[in-house]
Parts: sequence; structure tokens; C-alpha cells
Amino acid sequence: MSFVRSDPAARPQGSSGSESVEDLARAHPGLVRLVRAGWLAKGVVYVMLGVLALPLALQGRDEGEQEVSQTGALAELASTGIGSAGLYVVAAGLALYVIWRLVSVALPAESSAKVWAMRLGYLVSAAIYAALAWTAFTLASSGGSGDGGGGQGSSGGQDSQVEGVTSDLMEMTGGRLLVGAVGLGVVALGILFVHRGWTAGFADELESGSVGPVDHDHIIELGRVGWVARGVMLAPVGYFLMRAAMEFSPDDAKGLDGALREATGSTIGSLIVGFVAFGLIVYGAFCIISAPRARLTGVG
Repeated sequence: MSFVRSDPAARPQGSSGSESVEDLARAHPGLVRLVRAGWLAKGVVYVMLGVLALPLALQGRDEGEQEVSQTGALAELASTGIGSAGLYVVAAGLALYVIWRLVSVALPAESSAKVWAMRLGYLVSAAIYAALAWTAFTLASSGGSGDGGGGQGSSGGQDSQVEGVTSDLMEMTGGRLLVGAVGLGVVALGILFVHRGWTAGFADELESGSVGPVDHDHIIELGRVGWVARGVMLAPVGYFLMRAAMEFSPDDAKGLDGALREATGSTIGSLIVGFVAFGLIVYGAFCIISAPRARLTGVG
């Protein structure tokens, strides 16, 4: 199995940024293989996130003691008995994923609004996973005894943090408009994710070929389901932020945990949360299975 594309004819045509990516991959194949481990760690986190969300869809909003968030997923992983050594491995993998994203940002590319928007997105992604890597390292150092964000309803949880930030913003001039704009941006990002999944826009980030018994087409199908689920997941978060702005009520703002729990108040909401939970598990499987085929790509 060839992990690094070496045929010059297989290069994406166009920008010098694409050529720089291929040059880097050919010059440092060992490094590319190493940082692909980051996709494995990311996949594990998403599988656990889906597992945490599943009881909400099946049994209602009050189910599940652990917060449904990426931090909660790490805490849940710590409770599975993988031990501190396993958490250190996950932390290292997440750190490698951060390196992957930063390298993508640093590679040369054309100068356009789209490219700079992608760079910003990759930087935000790197920051999020750097925080997760640190959380995993902290949990490993403490023997897996962390609270994963405080659990459901905890004052230290994600929902409380979102409400606190929203309240602070609303005290500023134009704060309501800013909160509403952030909510709208979250919904827009969700729509972008759904489109990316529906059209398989992520496919150019993978080298062609099967991974073990899973052929390329099935890998793409896993990614499509996963990306759509990630997009749907963001919709209620954005909605509650916009509602908080419109009603001037910071308490209405929710993180992922609170948004999904609120959504299960109706039958259709429970079905949506069920799809999100299933889709997140599928996305995690996609990251894990496709890791050997992940292609280092720049933003151009």
C-alpha cells in the first residue's frame, strides 16, 4: 500500500500550493504517516461523542450523566478502562492532528478571500484540537479522574460557559447583534458541512484506494453520512444562540449538550438527535478507516 502519492501526473493541477504539498509529502513520507495518527485520535473522539448522544435520542433529555461534548467524550473514554497510557496516546494523536492542520495553513497558496477563510477555519480547528489534546493529557495525568466539563447540568459545563459568554457579550453595545450573528454563522457552517457531505466535497482530501476490506466508495459513503450529521448537529446550537439574541435572554444560549437535550423535547427532535448520534459514530469510523488514505492538502 502506497501512503504517499508520488506520480507527478497525479498532482492536482493549478496552484503552486498544491505542488508544495506534493513536494512535502514526497520528501517526508515518514512524517506524513506519523501525523495521520491524528485522524485516528479524532475518530475515537467522535465515536465517543456519538455514543454519548445516543441515549438522549432513545430515552430522553435527562439520560446520560456525561456531558455531550468533545471534552465529555474524552472523560467518557477515560472511564472505559483504557488507562492513563491510552489517554496519553489519544492526547499525542490529537496533537499530531493539530500539526496536520497547522502545516496545511502554512503551505503556500493563492491569495483570495476563500483561501484566507479556509486558513482561518483550519486555525480555529487547530486551536480546538489543541485544547482537546491538553484536556486528554490532563485527564491522563490525573488518572482519568477529570469531570469532562462537569457532566450534565454542572456549573462548569459547556452550557454554563456558553451562557456566561453570551451574557457578557449582551452587556456590550451591539452585543445582541453579535450573538445573533454568531448563531447565524453557526447555522451557516452547519449548512456548509451538510453540503460538503452531500456532494462528497471532502473526497479530494483522500488518496484513492481501499483500506483493508473497505473499498474507496464505501469510505466516501461513510464520510458523506458523517459530514451531514456534523452539519445537522450545529443547527440547534445556532438556533438557540439566535433565540437568545432575539429574546435578550442569555439563558437560552446552549452548547452542544444543552441544544441536543432541548431538541429531544419533540418526536421529530428525538429523531434528529438519533441521526446525529448515529452520524457522529459513522464520522468517527470514517476518520479511523480513512486515516491511511488521508492526503495532506493545503488551503489552495
